Amino acid sequence: MNTSTQPYHNSAMEISDPSRPSPDGDDTWTKGEQQPRKFNEVAFGLLFYLHLIGMVACAGVYAPQMFTNIAANMDNGGGERELLDSSSMSGNNHGLVTSRLMSWVVGASQQIFGGLSSTSLLSNRVLEEENDANDGTNDFNDLLLLLSISAIVACVISSLALTVMISHAKGMIMCSLVFNILASLVFMIGAFFVSPFGAIMGIFLVAFNAYFAYVVWGRIPFAACNLATATSAVKANLGLSFVAYSSLITMFCWSAFWLVSAVPTIYITSGCDAQAGACENEANGLVVFLLLVSFYWTYQVIQNTVHVTVAGVVGTWWYVPIEASSFCSRSIGDSYFRSLTYSFGSICLGSLIVAIVESLVTMVRNLRESGDGGSVFLCIAECLLALLRDIIEYFNSWAFTYVGVYGYSFIEAGKNVISLFKSRGWTTIITDTLAQSVLSLVSVGVGLITGITSLIISYTHGMVFGDELGASAAAFFIGFTTGLVLTSTLLSLVSASVNTVIVCYADAPAEFRVNHPKLSDDMHAGWAAAWPEQFR
Repeated sequence: MNTSTQPYHNSAMEISDPSRPSPDGDDTWTKGEQQPRKFNEVAFGLLFYLHLIGMVACAGVYAPQMFTNIAANMDNGGGERELLDSSSMSGNNHGLVTSRLMSWVVGASQQIFGGLSSTSLLSNRVLEEENDANDGTNDFNDLLLLLSISAIVACVISSLALTVMISHAKGMIMCSLVFNILASLVFMIGAFFVSPFGAIMGIFLVAFNAYFAYVVWGRIPFAACNLATATSAVKANLGLSFVAYSSLITMFCWSAFWLVSAVPTIYITSGCDAQAGACENEANGLVVFLLLVSFYWTYQVIQNTVHVTVAGVVGTWWYVPIEASSFCSRSIGDSYFRSLTYSFGSICLGSLIVAIVESLVTMVRNLRESGDGGSVFLCIAECLLALLRDIIEYFNSWAFTYVGVYGYSFIEAGKNVISLFKSRGWTTIITDTLAQSVLSLVSVGVGLITGITSLIISYTHGMVFGDELGASAAAFFIGFTTGLVLTSTLLSLVSASVNTVIVCYADAPAEFRVNHPKLSDDMHAGWAAAWPEQFR
């Protein structure tokens, strides 16, 4: 949080808060303090780097062998396609399993990036085939123009959205609740014309969203003050956006490299041969599992590094605002450096736990979809594992907040978070997700605007991507996806900031009152309105 190794105990911050006794009458909790700089959970950081070295080795050893094998068979019309096609039609079970497992590893990247990696390869091939048929109107320059304009529009609108969220947080939360009800109502009406089961589901969704809005309506002031405070912290340190966008690029590069390493590894270790159109051996399940762990682990590390960085910056803004109140404030570089050094082992540990469970979910899901039997039990197992994954990810979001704010190890951070909320009697407060619904609504809204903008540009410039209907759909999809991804990436900073604000206000309301008096008054009123009995 700051560059000092001393706890935050200066004279300006040593302020008691007699208006805030513990609702449970238990004041034994320990206030978080800045930890001395040291490398935490070093073994897991080293293990992460060793695993990256292993992936590089797999790519270096197996990728040339696979490409050489495929290149040698190019004269036969592309045996690599025959390999996948024949494996599903022939009686060779080994080929079938290998083809299915290779679909698993490609599907894993599609889950994270929305199919961008595989779609980009397919799009290149489709564009090459269609260019000859439509006189080159599917020019790559047109695509680049749409992407560029969509990105600029998304960045401008999402930046303006931060200002709107600060001043109209309460109204935006109300709109998000009403929008959910209207969206489920539209789904219900449409479902009536499709199937009775869909209509029943639609009725259930309408009832659920309406009841949810009724229950949480009184908590809107709480969510609004948290959202406004968190957005203010991010806006004061908007240079964090470079960290977020660079992580997005890193994730895409990692996805591409992982495919180059994982697919050849399975291809060669399974004894696949493009000329023969079959694989000698069944793919090793342990190898596939380890490859999936590698993919999810690295993805989680990249994502959580951003989360810890944001927590550190917002923590500094909370305690020492002079160090975190400019676009490229000193705290951004300091927090990012600590995330990649002292706290990196903690990030790797928490991320590895999620990656293992996520890999199990992926393997069980694909076993279930293969239809080899036991689908009911596999479905139950998948649901339980997915639930476990969600619980761990939710816990990690709070643990990493403590890692970023105070520099605790992952284990100590988890203990501190649980102890803090239990002793303050606010265990149920952390389940409130109203602010997240606003962020999702804004992301979709910006995506629609950029999609329409892209559609207009495509129409006015005569860009063609297939037939007339396909051209419109493709142009809109390009703009919508670009806007949605970029806006979601920026607003993920606000999401992490919301967690940090909740932890810091439960931990240090007095410091907040000194450093940000106006926001503190709003926060006090919001929390008191939502929980008058707990906030005494």
